Amino acid sequence: TMQTITTNAQEKSFEELAQLASSIVMITIHNDKGEAIGGGSGIMIGTQGFILTNNHVASGGKYYTVHIEGDETEYKTSDIIKYHYVLDLAIIRINRTLSPLKFYKGSKKLVRGQKVVAIGSPLGLFNSVSDGIISGFRRIRDVDMIQFTAPTSHGSSGGAVLNMYGEVIGISTAGFDDGQNLNLAVGYEDINP
Repeated sequence: TMQTITTNAQEKSFEELAQLASSIVMITIHNDKGEAIGGGSGIMIGTQGFILTNNHVASGGKYYTVHIEGDETEYKTSDIIKYHYVLDLAIIRINRTLSPLKFYKGSKKLVRGQKVVAIGSPLGLFNSVSDGIISGFRRIRDVDMIQFTAPTSHGSSGGAVLNMYGEVIGISTAGFDDGQNLNLAVGYEDINP
């Protein structure tokens, strides 16, 4: 007899993955005069208001306002819970219950050519969704990075890079302005701890 193996993990369509944007936020950075001096993205990681972003997004401001899709409220915070300078990661907290994204646990190693979706707010274009593939793995300034082709721009920093199951495999961190779609993410292996 044929044995069928069922798995509950099923790849999602781009449309389904795009719906996860409601768990990705836009962060505006403010100086001590209250002026907006920059922006980035963030990923909901805990129901109690915890948001993961890049340290270079969180380190520049006096306070932050956080925008959530489908919610008109501007959430203001100056709470930086923790940060990691080398990995360029930080966690901020807002006063709201959140629906966090699932993080990839690493059952299989990521591979070149694997499809990914990036969600963030490039140049302040709130929760833009783009797709691409993992184009390589690089070690940059002592950090292992995932190189991917999904287009990102300034403001995408701190946004999510998802696999096709809707799990976060990395956080958009950097790109090369001189190149096309040469983007880098800090991977789940460094984020999970």
